[in-house]
Amino acid sequence: MTSTLLFNPCKLGNVELKNRIVMSPMTRSRAIDNIPNELMANYYRQRSGAGLIITEGTSPSPNGLGYCRIPGIYSQAQVDGWAKVTQAVHSKGSRMFIQLMHTGRISHQANMPENAVIMAPSAVKPAGQIFTDTLGLQDFPVPKAMTQEDINHTRQE
Repeated sequence: MTSTLLFNPCKLGNVELKNRIVMSPMTRSRAIDNIPNELMANYYRQRSGAGLIITEGTSPSPNGLGYCRIPGIYSQAQVDGWAKVTQAVHSKGSRMFIQLMHTGRISHQANMPENAVIMAPSAVKPAGQIFTDTLGLQDFPVPKAMTQEDINHTRQE
């Protein structure tokens, strides 16, 4: 059998990887109250044979949540949860990058915190429905068209 570089260590920028295998992001919907938890730490630990794991989409803002149980990274509880997940992955010699995701108009208020706002570039209702834990399948609502102030605020988040 010929040797392959796939299992050899490599450097990605200034990050040392134990091999060249990368796990792509996959939304798991396991973050109860949008907080990374032990179930997620176990999930990522079990996949830490990969040199690099890219996490599931993670919202930097309450307004960026849209699907049931997706994680965020805008509160201290979420940061602490991700720290435990990252520690689990690092303990196996793997590295982890977080995928930031803002769902925009593909959202429903039932999947968001009380004061969050569904925003998008324009007030165009998406076709179809979205699943919510509390109400089941729901039609997508019409999002709020983002103003320049909304865009600036979102960038700051």
